[in-house]
Amino acid sequence: MGEVKVVHIDIGSCEGCGVSALRALASVKGKGIVYYTPYLLKQLHEIPKEFDIALVTGAVCMNDEKVISRLKEIRENARIVIAFGSCSAVGGILRFARGGQEPRPEHRTFLPINSVIKVDYSIPGCPPPPPVLQSFMRFLTSGNEERLKLFRAIAEKRKLSGFDLIDDVVLTGICIGCGACEISCPTKAIRLVDGRPDLIPEKCIRCGTCYVRCPRASQLLLVRGGSA
Repeated sequence: MGEVKVVHIDIGSCEGCGVSALRALASVKGKGIVYYTPYLLKQLHEIPKEFDIALVTGAVCMNDEKVISRLKEIRENARIVIAFGSCSAVGGILRFARGGQEPRPEHRTFLPINSVIKVDYSIPGCPPPPPVLQSFMRFLTSGNEERLKLFRAIAEKRKLSGFDLIDDVVLTGICIGCGACEISCPTKAIRLVDGRPDLIPEKCIRCGTCYVRCPRASQLLLVRGGSA
């Protein structure tokens, strides 16, 4: 792959994912990658008409026709679309939005962007650490698809959370008690009790980090091909 044009487009995140992406891509800039700094949707006219990768952060508001339209436009212009961060990839904490918040009280339904457009790869995390994106870009630009299979499988999912981890791994008896889920949870919603994960529901922000970090759950994603 020659020069790669990467455009970061934010559709309403908390900026945590944007900062992570900026830190990650700043380190690979000049190594065959041209990175266009974050744009809000209202600035899309400034984005090059043709680009290789769209890195999208934030969940899509299903009550905002303009955002939906712009997201479809992004899909048409990008060769590869990456949902970066849990809100964009699996809905994340924005799933709890119920309307009434300022400045747009009518905004109440937020979903992952694959609810509207086809996503090629999803990288969940709240936010994903910069080294994850750095490694991802290295494998992507070198054509090492084998190392990206998990991210492609996640792109087919429309939800991932601690609840799914409990249902798919713990209650089915395939948990190995490694503790990866507990260590990776950003809100301490998971704790090991007698060597098995226990979920504290009110702390879970549905970021899916525990599921992706779990060796058993990630194996299930690959076997199932990411089917929701």
